Amino acid sequence: MATKLEAARLKIDALDRRIAALLSRRLALAAPLRALKAKASDPARERQVLANAAAAVKKIHARAARAVFSEIIRQTKKIQAAG
Repeated sequence: MATKLEAARLKIDALDRRIAALLSRRLALAAPLRALKAKASDPARERQVLANAAAAVKKIHARAARAVFSEIIRQTKKIQAAG
C-alpha cells in the first residue's frame, strides 16, 4: 500500500499531466495570435490575464498564480516571436 506521501505525489503527478496538456493547448492557441496584433506586447491584456488567474484561485494562492501566469505570458511571447 502506498504511503500518504506516495499517494499525494501520484495525485500531483496526475494533475501535472493535466496542467501540461492544458498549457500545450493554450500555447498552441496563442502562438498564431502574433500576426493579429500590432505589437508583441499588450500590457492591458497581460494585466487582465494575471487578474483572472489570481481571481480563479484561493486568495492565499493569488500571488503564486500571478507568478505562474507571468511566466506563461513570457513563454508565449517567446513562442510568438519565434513563429
